[in-house]
Formats: sequence, structure tokens, C-alpha cells
Amino acid sequence: MQPYAKASSQYLAQRVLGASPQQLMAILLEAGQRFLSQAVQALGRRDIAAKAQATNKALAIVEELTVRLNHEDGGDLVDNLVRLHDWWTREILAGSASKDSTRLERVGRQMGELRQAWEQSDQKGTATMDPSAFQVRDMVG
Repeated sequence: MQPYAKASSQYLAQRVLGASPQQLMAILLEAGQRFLSQAVQALGRRDIAAKAQATNKALAIVEELTVRLNHEDGGDLVDNLVRLHDWWTREILAGSASKDSTRLERVGRQMGELRQAWEQSDQKGTATMDPSAFQVRDMVG
């Protein structure tokens, strides 16, 4: 492993280990955005293997986001986030299959909006995100 890659990996490990639940959700969304961006770039290069790899990583992130939700106590917010994650999964799969970068970019933008909401929740020191921070119905097509 190259020195930079090793340092980067160690930094990420420390960032994740020291993260609050809200920060962890934001970190996952950041990674999802990065992988979707990589998929869009790979589409532009017509690099199908790289597009598939990045898409698969983005899908794994969406799955992890869903698993990490408090399904027992989350109420309507969690139900709405699950709906959003399901829609993201369908959009990522459809965008990848049809080579439609606009669908992947839209999910990436929405991940950014949701990431900001989780970051704001963490800054306020609340245990959960404010449901008014975003409207799922406006995101899901």
C-alpha cells in the first residue's frame, strides 16, 4: 500500500470510529455521492466495468443507510427514508442499465441534500434528523 493510501485509509478509519450516528449517516452519503460521481465519469469514458463497480458500491451504500436506520423507534421519518432509499435503488439500477447519467446525478444531488440534513442534526446535537429538513415526497419520482 502506498504511503498516501495508507494515511488516507487510517484517516477514514478514525473518522468513522469517532463518528456520531448522524455523522456516520453523512459519511455514508458522502461515499454514495462519490461512487455515483465515479459511475457518471465512467459512463462518459464508456468504461462499463468501472461504471458497474462504482454503481455496485453506491447500491451497497444505500443498503447500509437503510440498515442503520432505527426501524423500531423511527416512525414516519424512517418509513419515508426507507421509501427514498428504495427509490434511489431503483433509479441507480435503471440509470446504470440505460446508461442515463442524469438519473445517477439526480440521486447524487439528493444524497447531498440528505447529507446536509444529517450534518445539521449533528450540529444541533439532536439524536434524530428534523423531519422538516427535507421532504421525501419532493424527492421521489
